[in-house]
Amino acid sequence: VYDGVFAAADLKPLDAGGNDGHRVCRRGDRAGTILEAALDSVLTELGDESPYIEYWARAEWMHLAAHSDVDEYLQKRSGELRHPNFGHVLAIDVGDEVRGPTCVFAGDQLISVPAVAGRVLRFEGDLAHAVPEPSDVWFRSFVSKQPHTPARRRSVVLFNTWDEPPLDVPLEPPFSIPFADAPVKAQRKNSWAPVLPLATAEVGDRVAGKLPRLGTPARRGGLPRFRNFEATAGLLDALRDDRNVWETRLREPS
Repeated sequence: VYDGVFAAADLKPLDAGGNDGHRVCRRGDRAGTILEAALDSVLTELGDESPYIEYWARAEWMHLAAHSDVDEYLQKRSGELRHPNFGHVLAIDVGDEVRGPTCVFAGDQLISVPAVAGRVLRFEGDLAHAVPEPSDVWFRSFVSKQPHTPARRRSVVLFNTWDEPPLDVPLEPPFSIPFADAPVKAQRKNSWAPVLPLATAEVGDRVAGKLPRLGTPARRGGLPRFRNFEATAGLLDALRDDRNVWETRLREPS
């Protein structure tokens, strides 16, 4: 997790440029949209030489069930679960009321990463991840849908890196500029601020949660529709945190 990947003044053009739909960029062309050039610059700073970027944008805070990203069309055609090399979330504009972190699951660890403008989250491409809305949705039996307002805006760009592009995703950009001439590029990596996770305390009360998984049984790799778990009650505060990254251990229900 890194803060300050882009200068604050550069986030607005990326917000406007994030409406390119679900696309793939071929980095070897060294030309594409403003957003594609910006994403390429992030990966260049990270030393990621993957030749293809898959990307899409979301501008609202919405509940997203746990899932690992795959080549969706390949999975539907053959059942194969082919994962990207790495997944990323770039936060561009975040309303004051948003408490919807991206939660990444690594074994029995949950890493909750709040959306902070200019922050980039990077994780192994086969790891499951989710976004709760509201923050405590996994611990409720019922929630009512909230209206979308500027205070609840969560504008993010999600992008994956691939050695071979996912099937049937548009590859040619709607317009193209040389990457070298792009007006928005990531700042140099030595100016980024790494954000290390804090550990929730393993003391006190525990809470029981129910995590939904996305997709059909085949899309879930045969995993059950829900994962029941227990965790320290500090997880509730971690999920409500609007800046700090937290690591929480999940346990099997007792």
